[in-house]
Amino acid sequence: MIRRTEQQDESLGKHLPQTCPSVEALEYELAFLVRRLEAARRRFNFGLERAHYLLLILLERKDRQSVGALAEQVNLDASTVTRQVAAMKQAGLVDKLDNPDDRRGGFVTITEAGRDAAARVRDRRLERVEKGFDDWSEAERAEFARLTARFNDAMRDALNEA
Repeated sequence: MIRRTEQQDESLGKHLPQTCPSVEALEYELAFLVRRLEAARRRFNFGLERAHYLLLILLERKDRQSVGALAEQVNLDASTVTRQVAAMKQAGLVDKLDNPDDRRGGFVTITEAGRDAAARVRDRRLERVEKGFDDWSEAERAEFARLTARFNDAMRDALNEA
């Protein structure tokens, strides 16, 4: 755990916690990254809700998942994912299959329309990501992807512990 104490940042005239400089830099960069990603999401309207896209790509990787399994992977409550799945089913993106071993639950499966929608959104998103990394080498992009995956795993684990 990082020990934090108040220090005066004279350039800003505000009290800031004293931490490791790299942690401060990461916090700052992540705060603005999240803001810019939200702005990009609104500006470029990928044609599919982000939550629906995430669920579709999870189902593309492993079809026939329970709502509970999907909820765990996106760190949401099962009731929230149930509502999302209902909207996705109504839009023809997924189907709900009965589970013969458990009448209360079922499996969510991706439809061909869901695969097509995910592919369209993925293509548009990849174009945007590629533009952001135009001047990066393949090695730099691969390293950033590796470190981002590591950070995502750490965030998932921290959320699961809370």
